[in-house]
Amino acid sequence: MKVMILAAGKGKRLRPITNRIPKPLVRINGVPILAHHFEKLYVAGFRQVFVNISYLGHLIMKEFGNSYKGLNICYSLEPDPPLETAGGILFARPWDINNKPFLVINADVWCDWNVRNAERIVNEKKFENKLAHLVLIDRTVNEEGDFYMQNNLLYTKNDKSNNISKKLTYSGIGVYKPGIFNQKNRGKSSKLRTLLEKAINNEQVSGEKHTGCWFDIGTTERLEKLREFTKKE
Repeated sequence: MKVMILAAGKGKRLRPITNRIPKPLVRINGVPILAHHFEKLYVAGFRQVFVNISYLGHLIMKEFGNSYKGLNICYSLEPDPPLETAGGILFARPWDINNKPFLVINADVWCDWNVRNAERIVNEKKFENKLAHLVLIDRTVNEEGDFYMQNNLLYTKNDKSNNISKKLTYSGIGVYKPGIFNQKNRGKSSKLRTLLEKAINNEQVSGEKHTGCWFDIGTTERLEKLREFTKKE
């Protein structure tokens, strides 16, 4: 299975840190957060990863080159400004000629979800008629959440008669089929949320709730919380 890491954002909320380096090179215990992703994927047996870059992307290429241990790194160089999430994935096309599903991870998240689960998900019969599977978490502070879930199916609205769970937040980790991008033009900016909502309305998106460790480094406050957490590990 192939993997794509979304690493093209400017990290505006992490300034002044990101005035000098792109967000994926921000250090956690002295190691770039992107390297933590590479290590996790390599240990899990993955051997190819696509990384989209834009803002200060040359520094990411300089840091890692084209490989990390036995992990082959393919870069997708986006224009400035970058193409948003769906646009970036479609521009990179991280799938083979057989259009097999692939794993997508946001570069700025830290999570102990087992990436080996991605293979299990795509081999399950219930995934045959789905276009995506999202890893969800409880809403973080001051965030409204993204989707509702019932019986592992995602919804954008809460039908109270069905006792749907409280709204959950997308963790930044998901398994996707290339077909979800069929209606978009390569090279155009587009958001993943728009494509997901359309597929959700057709009951083509499954999900699971992750109750383990999850952080993002979207702000300096969240970055410091992650650094403190990792010091205790």
